[in-house]
Amino acid sequence: MSLASALTRAWQDGAAVFTSTGYSSFSIEIHLVCVTILLILFNRQQNSSDQAEHRVIWGKLLFVQILYCLSGILRVLVDIEIIPKTPLLQSLITGANFLIVSYMCRMIFVYMEACQNSSLLDSLPVRVCISLPFIVNVLLMITTPFTGWYLNITSDSVTHGFLFPEIAATNLAYPAASIALALFRLRKLGRYERDRFSAYMVYSAIFVVFGTLQAVNWKIPFMCYAIILSDIFVYIYYAESMVSVDPLTKIPNRNGLTRALSERLKKPNPERVHVFAVDIDDLSGLNSSHGRTEGDKALILIAGALQKFRSEEHPCFASRYYGDEFVIMSDIEDDEELDLFVEHIRNYINNAAVAGNLHYFLRVSIGWAKYEQFSRTETIPGLVEEAERMLAENREQRRFQAMWKHKG
Repeated sequence: MSLASALTRAWQDGAAVFTSTGYSSFSIEIHLVCVTILLILFNRQQNSSDQAEHRVIWGKLLFVQILYCLSGILRVLVDIEIIPKTPLLQSLITGANFLIVSYMCRMIFVYMEACQNSSLLDSLPVRVCISLPFIVNVLLMITTPFTGWYLNITSDSVTHGFLFPEIAATNLAYPAASIALALFRLRKLGRYERDRFSAYMVYSAIFVVFGTLQAVNWKIPFMCYAIILSDIFVYIYYAESMVSVDPLTKIPNRNGLTRALSERLKKPNPERVHVFAVDIDDLSGLNSSHGRTEGDKALILIAGALQKFRSEEHPCFASRYYGDEFVIMSDIEDDEELDLFVEHIRNYINNAAVAGNLHYFLRVSIGWAKYEQFSRTETIPGLVEEAERMLAENREQRRFQAMWKHKG
């Protein structure tokens, strides 16, 4: 007997023991637990103040997963004949369960793309291609009572048809494709974005692993485990993000910067780390003359410019430290790169101000500090304070130059 045959036989024997010892009550219990957890998460999401696109899609995904768990309960009730078992009822309930799984896998792919701020699904042809596997599954499920290609359903049992492995593979292809795309994009990201993309891959990987196990034996509720683990993981990730993200500008706040800077200083070559303080000149005057709405608009504009700078020009970690001050962390090799870094930040902010059609002149001051061991910049507060000190000096120097030019 080959190793593959032995493993298959062991799996089948284990499943038979599990089935004979009351899988039904356990399966119903785990599905009910899953529904309860999903309802709590769904309610928290619906009442959340953060309704970004990926959060909204996650809420829809939670609803689909609730439907899956409820259909799973119905399957078990029919299987143990608490609900009268007929071929028609088995076809309807089993078909609905499998189609919900297929749609859920498609939703996972859409959710992952939204989390990565991808524009892939903006194209209609791409959206159609992404939907094709689900459409094929719908057609096969509708025709399976006549063909038996997908499932063979009788009054006594439900067995897999010869096309079932291929269709299960198309379902698993959705989360697998999202992992592949995340890995491809990961190569082009800076170190400060990689942790976020890694978290997304964990979410999809959970469904790939447990979905494969579920396809091998549907009696054991592996998909429920995947749903519980993945959604709790997402909720914890979102909870941490809420603590570390500025609600106005949607970029990391002081907590996020402290965490990222602390992690970076533990890695090799900390002497490359530079911290930049960027401050809006006279934001209070802007608020007084144009209103706080315009002041908020200026903050959002600068945050967007820094995000664009990070993605297009130089890998860095940008945060809103407090008030009108932004703090950026980046690895800088030498003074030439440092000068270019500062110049490019100013250019991106100026270009964003021009594109924003502002009714006022937006000026920022910039200061920076380099990590040095056995000095005041060895600590995070020391680094930021030194950058702020240099920012204040640069601002005063510019004011003096402007005053001298005016007198001349």
